[in-house]
Amino acid sequence: MRSRKTIGAHSALALLSLAIGYANAATTTTQEQLAAREARADKEAEKTLAKMTQEEKLTYIGGVLGWDVKPLSQYGIPQIHGTDGGAGVRYVSEGNDQGVVYPAGPNLAATFNPRRAIDFGRALGYDTATGGYQFVTGPGMNLYRMPWSGRAFEYLSGEDPFLGASLAPAVINGIQQRRVWAEAKHYAANDQETNRFILNQVMPERVLREMSLPAFESATKNSTVAMMMCAFQKVNGEYACENKHLLTDILKKEWGFKGLVQSDYNAIVHGLPAAQAGSDLDMMGGQMNSKVLKPYLDSGELDMATIDDKVRRILKNIYLYQFDKIAPLTTHNMASATSNKVALNIAREGIVLLKNQNDVLPLDKSKVKRIAVVGDLAKYAPPTGFGSAYVDASHYISELSGLQQMAPGAKVEFLDSLSLDPAASKWTTTDSKGNTVDGMKAEFFNNANWSGDPSSVRIDNHVDMDWSTDDLPSNGDVNNTSIRWSGQIKPTISGDQVFKVRADGAVRLWVNGKKIIDNGDGENITFGSIPPTIPESGKIKLEAGKTYDVKLEYSRRDGYLSTLGGLVGVQMAWASLAAPQDLSQYDAVVVAVGNSNEYEGEGFDHSFDLPEYQNELIQSIAKANPNTIVTMHGGTGLKMSDWIDQVPAALHAFYPGQNGGQALAEILFGKVNPSGKLPISIERNVEDNPLYKDFPKFDSTRKLVKELSYKNDLTMLGYRGYDKTGTKPLFAFGHGLSYTQFTYNNISVTPGVAVGNTPIKVSFDLTNSGKRAGSEVAELYVGQKNPKVERAVKELKGYKKVFLQPGETRRVTIELNDRSLAYFDEASKQWVVDADTFDISVGSASDDIRLNGSLVNQFRQELSTTTSNPLPRSALNSTKALLPAVKTGGVFDQDENINDGNGNADYDGSTDY
Repeated sequence: MRSRKTIGAHSALALLSLAIGYANAATTTTQEQLAAREARADKEAEKTLAKMTQEEKLTYIGGVLGWDVKPLSQYGIPQIHGTDGGAGVRYVSEGNDQGVVYPAGPNLAATFNPRRAIDFGRALGYDTATGGYQFVTGPGMNLYRMPWSGRAFEYLSGEDPFLGASLAPAVINGIQQRRVWAEAKHYAANDQETNRFILNQVMPERVLREMSLPAFESATKNSTVAMMMCAFQKVNGEYACENKHLLTDILKKEWGFKGLVQSDYNAIVHGLPAAQAGSDLDMMGGQMNSKVLKPYLDSGELDMATIDDKVRRILKNIYLYQFDKIAPLTTHNMASATSNKVALNIAREGIVLLKNQNDVLPLDKSKVKRIAVVGDLAKYAPPTGFGSAYVDASHYISELSGLQQMAPGAKVEFLDSLSLDPAASKWTTTDSKGNTVDGMKAEFFNNANWSGDPSSVRIDNHVDMDWSTDDLPSNGDVNNTSIRWSGQIKPTISGDQVFKVRADGAVRLWVNGKKIIDNGDGENITFGSIPPTIPESGKIKLEAGKTYDVKLEYSRRDGYLSTLGGLVGVQMAWASLAAPQDLSQYDAVVVAVGNSNEYEGEGFDHSFDLPEYQNELIQSIAKANPNTIVTMHGGTGLKMSDWIDQVPAALHAFYPGQNGGQALAEILFGKVNPSGKLPISIERNVEDNPLYKDFPKFDSTRKLVKELSYKNDLTMLGYRGYDKTGTKPLFAFGHGLSYTQFTYNNISVTPGVAVGNTPIKVSFDLTNSGKRAGSEVAELYVGQKNPKVERAVKELKGYKKVFLQPGETRRVTIELNDRSLAYFDEASKQWVVDADTFDISVGSASDDIRLNGSLVNQFRQELSTTTSNPLPRSALNSTKALLPAVKTGGVFDQDENINDGNGNADYDGSTDY
């Protein structure tokens, strides 16, 4: 489909006085220098604060232009420009290139590699800075609970808090090394979109502390994140941005957060409780300002010290990052070679090989000479999700192009007959002279119900109309516009045909007089939120060679978006669900299926089922060709159980970014040995999800789900629930295949008796027992033998990604600390380690444990919520990327030396990694 650009306008500002390069001995500041810089920032903030009037302070704590911090020109403080950027810089200054589209959060999680996370942060920070921005709204790091979560594609935690806690600070440190503010979001527990503006999440304190908060705690303690974005929904009856327990008691007091809390956009409902709770910057809401807050200051219900703290936090971070020293930037390198390399490397490690029966992969170039590619997702830019994290790639490598480039000696063919592309769908109609011509007759009406004579009639080659860009013969009145298309089709394959219509309004579709699509009134499903344009599909059995009449009626509705991956207009496509007879002649068939910005994104949750009857398409193709390879896309697990046993190979590509097509092709042909591991569990049926009973139906109508219980999350979220119930998922957390094999031997736990916070070292031999070089993620789980409180059977508490040559053995050590053994005690409000024996499990996946050990804690320990750390020392060290030193007269520098985490400076994707 045509590219639809998101347009943003900001002044181009940059820190040209700073040379911002990668951390090394020559340029990295010491801790003492950082402390001195912080002290200077404190002093400068206090000086400016002392000059400000009450009115200036109250005005300052409200954002401007949606993403920015207001300027204080009279005090030399510039406007601070922000940009959305969970998967790349979405808004750029006018006239400049789009930022690089990086793989989605689950791809990064699937790498199980903090090295990739640091590189991602550095690259995203570089793109942000060179685009003229001072902060980026990312990373997102909420937990994955259910497979219909609309924003799961944004989040890097997967279903495990330790995974998020280990990756989040690495990304943030990378971003902030570029002297750009990172913004951790969404604080806290924004793990579904259903009724997000009114939903109350009832969470026991242990669930909050042990499951939802560790990534945010780690971001605060291990990366000194500059900004925290509070979420929309309620937590235990209070809106997240008005929740004093979350914002002040935990974040600012217990964890010592020194940054500023920014609201999600319009997330502050009531100005006074938000101000008192600890929100510092009100974005777009208009609730924390002079009009709302001054009466409470006058009455004494709100004290000025509370407002001063907010202003001080903003000013301090401006001075700390030296945003007061800015100059216009004329050169914007938004698609640098280094940023593209980072995106490619994450995709290489973030695509998960789920199944490889009889080693059908990797494909052999000498034998595979003809490849069929099916699915619109493979034809254009690799897909991503809808909403504020949507980035429209200006440069990309499609999966089709990647295969063609990887196998230049093979004939790689895209099968239009099986792919729902409006530009490729064939129609015929009769023109005004009675001649049969290509296209469909379009009749435009200046009313909403196709009544009377059309105001205009024309022939459209395809039904692919966009109100935001096309020159249309209608007046465009949203409330008084309807269109009717009519024509014929002649299938070339007998069997079920699927029709797909995507429109910002009501649609009805008839095939040979039978209505197969009807979306009712056509109003958007997310009142008050970001309205997606979700397609509708229908199917009908037709015979090859016969001609069938098709009629589409469309009536436009208000409230849809043309940006963020949305559509204002209408598109229609049709394709066969039955495989062509000659499909068996191909050496391999690659089928791209799953979600995209059309079906998944911010503001709404989605179905577990594949869209567009893709499950039936896969079954039909697999029946015709035994060498069918399925690549699934989306930010969640989707239903695979009805076709997975019929195909020999399947991968979960999530959303692999603009270079995902190259990464996928390299994996399919073995240039890259896959090493991604699932950061989520994939269930056979949605009812198998251990938390299904707590959230049995997603709903975006504000009528059904208004409160959710989290009481079972400690033991039932993801792999924890599968362990407890004994149910087997289709694919377990941590699962991911390689083209080689790994064996584990000789585990030792030292010391075997825990002593305070002395590091506990779990060591074992890891051997590449196969014939190819490759990387293995060794996963370490801990479980308490005789818990006094309810605890999971086992929990991920460490991992290490290790690259090995064939036959190579390495002694691997993964550290634990006291928090690795602890649970949160609601009575003492501390982390507690009981006197008990703890089971240590090491393996290749949560359901593939290879080694077992144990350790003993002899005495009960209580750990401070302030000083304890969710990361052991070695895991903490792997997240570090300190701020660089300040130079004068420098420019932004982006080091080309992107390390692959295996000791190789350039990760070229070869078979030796």
